[in-house]
Amino acid sequence: MRKPPYAGPSDTNDFDDLGPDEAAKLLHSYRLLGDCFELSDDEDMFGRGWLIEGWRDLLEGHQEKLLRAEREMAAAVSLARHEGGSWDDIAQVLRLPPAEVRARFDRPAQDQG
Repeated sequence: MRKPPYAGPSDTNDFDDLGPDEAAKLLHSYRLLGDCFELSDDEDMFGRGWLIEGWRDLLEGHQEKLLRAEREMAAAVSLARHEGGSWDDIAQVLRLPPAEVRARFDRPAQDQG
């Protein structure tokens, strides 16, 4: 997790001239934006803030990354099973219930149904 950014004195404030409802909405947006980068370190974040103009910038490219990660996960589970890994062993590594892992990745069950 990255260190909290420096938030020292500043001549301006993002909340200047905002009403309570507007300030609350902006504060909530900032919290959600922070959640998007929860596991990023300072190096990952360097310069990104200047490139984010809205939520579309954050979503762009993530669908392809998600599909790739799912393909890689399925291949890794197939390799684990091929090399004798049990569903319980795989589930323990993935930190998921064995029944969920088996339902999601058991190829023979998927091919039959």
